[in-house]
Amino acid sequence: MQIRLAKSADLPAAAQLWFDRITLLQQVDPHVKLLPDAREKWSDVATSWIKDEQVSFLVGEENGTLVGFAVVEVAPGKPGMHPQWRGILLEMVLDLHETHRGLSDQLLSRAKRWLASAGVTQLEVDMPARYPVEAAFWRAQGAAACSERLRLPI
Repeated sequence: MQIRLAKSADLPAAAQLWFDRITLLQQVDPHVKLLPDAREKWSDVATSWIKDEQVSFLVGEENGTLVGFAVVEVAPGKPGMHPQWRGILLEMVLDLHETHRGLSDQLLSRAKRWLASAGVTQLEVDMPARYPVEAAFWRAQGAAACSERLRLPI
């Protein structure tokens, strides 16, 4: 398994992995809804991540095939509060069709090292509320709830 920075050539495969994950989440959470051109919109944003110095877009590659990725961003903390800078997990997606042992740990480890090198001491993760597999992973990593994000229809 090789973990490396993403390149533009990785985006079609990454977009497909992202689409597969969102399709799965749609099955367990009625709030997850895709736009008709969702993949293209995601790819446009992902292109900007590759160029952004405040973002690390890491991919996992096995035998020449992209099998997962993680995207983290350095962002300002909340005004007047510590930490002054925080890491935000923008995306973490793994191939859902085949097991790649240790991939999520490897991606997270590299992302944390990159954040630490930027002076970041905390990583914030938006965890899907109705997907226990991801909840178990984050709790096993030592993540603890610090707030609860709610959605209110208007």
